[in-house]
Amino acid sequence: MPERKIRPKSDEPLGNPGDGGGDGPRTPDVERPNTKELLDRMRRVDPRQARRYRQRSGE
Repeated sequence: MPERKIRPKSDEPLGNPGDGGGDGPRTPDVERPNTKELLDRMRRVDPRQARRYRQRSGE
């Protein structure tokens, strides 16, 4: 078995985990939807489903 190569450590910080590390895909820069608005819309469509969603999400 070949000997293990030891690389010198770089002192650079890794950076933001969402930036993809340079070559990889980046996370989209979008804000989370307003849950209050979502619940109001769900309540208009199906009040029972809105109640179930509220219980599941801890709202």
